[in-house]
Amino acid sequence: MRRKLLNLWKASQPFLKTLHRWVAIVLRKILWRTTFIAITGSNGKSTATRYLAAILSSHAPTRWTRLNRNFQAGFTETITFCVPWKTRFAVFEVGAGKPDAVKKAARLIRPHISIVLSVFLEHRTFFKSLEAVAREKANLLTYLPHNGVAVLNADDPHVANMPVPSGRKLIRFGASADCDVYYENATSAWPQMLRFTAVVNGQRQEIRSRLLGTHWAGSILACIAVAHHLGVPLDQIARVIEAVPPYPGRMQVVRLPSGAIVIRDEFKGSQHTITAAFEELRKAHAKRKFLVFCDQSESPLSPRIRLRKIGRRAAEMVDYAIFIGDKSHHGIRGAREGGLSEEQAVAFSDYSEAAAFLKPILGPGDVVLLKADQNKQLTRLFFRLLGEVQCTIPLCRKPMVCDDCSEFRNLELVQLANEQFSVAAD
Repeated sequence: MRRKLLNLWKASQPFLKTLHRWVAIVLRKILWRTTFIAITGSNGKSTATRYLAAILSSHAPTRWTRLNRNFQAGFTETITFCVPWKTRFAVFEVGAGKPDAVKKAARLIRPHISIVLSVFLEHRTFFKSLEAVAREKANLLTYLPHNGVAVLNADDPHVANMPVPSGRKLIRFGASADCDVYYENATSAWPQMLRFTAVVNGQRQEIRSRLLGTHWAGSILACIAVAHHLGVPLDQIARVIEAVPPYPGRMQVVRLPSGAIVIRDEFKGSQHTITAAFEELRKAHAKRKFLVFCDQSESPLSPRIRLRKIGRRAAEMVDYAIFIGDKSHHGIRGAREGGLSEEQAVAFSDYSEAAAFLKPILGPGDVVLLKADQNKQLTRLFFRLLGEVQCTIPLCRKPMVCDDCSEFRNLELVQLANEQFSVAAD
């Protein structure tokens, strides 16, 4: 009986997906009072969605895509839960995992405001060049209405050159004073989190965040540009930004019970995220620095070459380099070539072994960067540093961090991580 019910549930999925899509289309027409906002980009869109939703929620009832669900199911779910007579804003994170994904999303969402943050070479199976990625991201502008607004990152030439449909308003944001909204004096180096001055229509507002890394400035500036355009006062925007925590696993800073600081950046392992994370680790003020690394995503290089290069880079800035996985010996070789000793450059096949190595030696003043490709084992390594982990899946393939997983049975550790983040960010 149980198997029959399971088979029936699986067989009904295509029908349910179609039904959800049609419900979303109908509701989208009914929600004439709601301003729809769509965000895409190769980096920073989940963070921008989180911050913009928080800012707009402080101003009026707002819905947004949750848990990094930047595909059709996430869009239809968000639209379905919008209340026609109540929801004022709806914010959507739009991914580009395959060709025409953004175009299909734009056709369903029909955004009034489209934000494009960045273009990097990802999803190499489908996109072979930056130009191809840019064309895909530009599809978000296709369905803007005549009174629609395009919000583009002027610091990224592939975004700045995107064609905006005639008659639509264009808001350019970036580091240059030529932009409609720009920032000045962006600084970030642990223990100082990201700070900068936002300039909007001649008004200056100091922005203090709980994010680590100057590379987040553009994503936050885009949120400021849109929120101000929609009538949210700058001082209110600044207060919300200062209170919002980062997305779990994306340069999230947490203090361990031992006093050591962990920089969680284990969700995404593309080259541009590695570069940004390594720069923050290099700048961090610490007694000792540790790198825990799994692998890089979508690299054209072989594991031998890419991990060896990572190992050599690590040796220039850390006291300990820990590599995890069946290819970890390549990273260790590079780290030792860079000058680290056998005690400083170590490899483990499993996250629990790495946690057992790290836990007794970490203390106040230490900074640990966790860097991986889509979670791998490093989220559970992090939670093992906080306490015992009950999940026993040897290698999880879910596209989320354990914090968001319904099957992760250590909710007390998730709560502790959130509390310890607050301590680290103060």
